[in-house]
Amino acid sequence: MARYNFSVLATTPAPQAADGDFLQQFTDFAQRAERNQIDGLLIFCSHRYFDPWAVAATILQSTKTITPLVALQPYALAPFTAAKLIWSLTTLHHRRIDLNLITGAAKDELDQIGEQLDHDERYERATEYMTVVRALLSSEEPLMHDGRFYRYPGLLMYSRLDPEVRPQIFVAGSSAAGKKMAAAVADVAITHPEPVEQFADTFSSPARQDLGTGIRIGLIARPTKEEAWSAARTSFPEERITRIMTAMRKRSESDWMRRLAHLATQEGVYDEVYWTGAFGKESMPTLVGTYREVADYLERYLALGVRTVILGGTYAEEDFQHVAVVLAELRSRE
Repeated sequence: MARYNFSVLATTPAPQAADGDFLQQFTDFAQRAERNQIDGLLIFCSHRYFDPWAVAATILQSTKTITPLVALQPYALAPFTAAKLIWSLTTLHHRRIDLNLITGAAKDELDQIGEQLDHDERYERATEYMTVVRALLSSEEPLMHDGRFYRYPGLLMYSRLDPEVRPQIFVAGSSAAGKKMAAAVADVAITHPEPVEQFADTFSSPARQDLGTGIRIGLIARPTKEEAWSAARTSFPEERITRIMTAMRKRSESDWMRRLAHLATQEGVYDEVYWTGAFGKESMPTLVGTYREVADYLERYLALGVRTVILGGTYAEEDFQHVAVVLAELRSRE
């Protein structure tokens, strides 16, 4: 039996117009992830990209086992509409859809919609929002709800799902408000982790005993250390724009983004494996080294209780194949 039982998700990229058929790009990527034993795909929500629900439908249509992890933004979708979408896609495809409950970190997008709530209030709204969505997915009885942000005198959506196919709720956030929301409504709390020794002190103790812990991180592994670092610095060269973005993120409203921005020095290497050189482009730390070095470092996070790993920067077939070696190494350990 494997030492650790963990799930691995990849991050769905934004398709490029120069590459032709958008639908084919999403289909190819989802099938590539499935071939390489990836469990799910994170789908972002942004004003400039495709609607995440349309992308989720494409993933469900083109794969057999991948679980979409759909970014759910309260200001973009009424909770009863979200519940009906989840019920419809789950029922049509006989597959679970998981939810990444977000509150909005892009100030320009919040300004565009005239958002009046501050950081903590957005977390409060999202907590109530998810409470409503969960209620609509859990019962066929009319919903009586009288809250601060939502009021329903008897809402009946016919959207109940059986427990085994109800979505798992992911919440990202390291601030006090984010942790409070995770404790209230999440199944998995996600963060972009610090080096593993610091992570052990700052995030590894969940707010609830049954609350899972997950991390979003990049993996660049090769047969030799020299090959791995060459690939890392080629993929993420230091550029003026990335230095500017990192400096700006030191003043971000997001707690985890501020912390990682301060970690991102010119070299950005910690413990010989943990690297912040991709932060300016991918907004995440990266583990760089031989297959064994990366597997060993990732195992240290698993030993602290991490059971979900969301990969960023893994897009091409070659990326997935190198990651697959690391995951096979980890899963073979007893």
